[in-house]
Amino acid sequence: MKIQTKTIKLSQIKLETSYRKREKDLSLELSINRKGLIQPLIVEQVNESQYILVDGYRRYFALEFLERIDADCIVEELSSEEERIVKRLGVELHNKKRTGYELEKMINRLLENNRYDEEVIARLCNVKTETIRRHASGRGVNPDWIRRGEKTGAGRHGFTVIHHLKLNEEHKNDIADEYIARNINKNTVDHIKKATKEEAFQYIPENDRKPCIDQIVERKSTDYDVVKEIVNENSLLAGYSRRSHTFMHNLTLDFITRIEKLFKNNYYVNYLSKDQKEKLTKSFQKLILYLNPPIKWDGFPKDEKYDDQENEDDQNLEH
Repeated sequence: MKIQTKTIKLSQIKLETSYRKREKDLSLELSINRKGLIQPLIVEQVNESQYILVDGYRRYFALEFLERIDADCIVEELSSEEERIVKRLGVELHNKKRTGYELEKMINRLLENNRYDEEVIARLCNVKTETIRRHASGRGVNPDWIRRGEKTGAGRHGFTVIHHLKLNEEHKNDIADEYIARNINKNTVDHIKKATKEEAFQYIPENDRKPCIDQIVERKSTDYDVVKEIVNENSLLAGYSRRSHTFMHNLTLDFITRIEKLFKNNYYVNYLSKDQKEKLTKSFQKLILYLNPPIKWDGFPKDEKYDDQENEDDQNLEH
């Protein structure tokens, strides 16, 4: 392939889809203004007076903002639009300056052509097929999520995870809204995905799942054990299951062990005020009552209570 370097007027360079936002890049503009264009643009020659930009859109836009007339360019032979995208994609996948949104658009544009599939693109760009597949797996995701997320800077791959959650659309939209607003990050979304696959989550009725998810969102915990506790607690609130019951029982024993350890600390116990000790005592007494509730006579049928009293009277009379 014949390659040459020459200075070309910006007006002679045709732009294709840039796949990135056209916005001011002050740091790049300052760099070019002080040091000049260090890395030339890459173009393909259409004829003596017309070229197509292949790589260097950020630099091109910066030159325009600086009102430069021309730029140093590496000139390559004319190819097809798809081949130019492959060139750009290969660079961008390795320098990792593009967002997930931009890479997805480029890959999906190539996949529109029957000559390209994920394996071919990966080979041409010298990356793993899984890398291409990860960027292409978002097809079918709510376009409104993507549009809004790109504006707020929410990571692209989080939407793919939300899209594939085994939840109804209302719940997924609520999670997407929180993600778009940057109230939660990809880590929380991954925790929600993992939580919905827990056996305990399957026992939570559809109408009761939102409070469970809301609690996960509110906690924003990086510790999945906290998320698992939320899921099992909500599951047991919905009804008995052996797994959730065992989980919460073991968790309770862990709490008691921690309390015992604290009570063995004289610096804690000896400095408790009278009022603090009374509050703790009442709290423990209340817990004991939950385990062994007192018999409430008003819970028995009136006729049964009457019969018991009547039998007792009869026995007294016999004696």
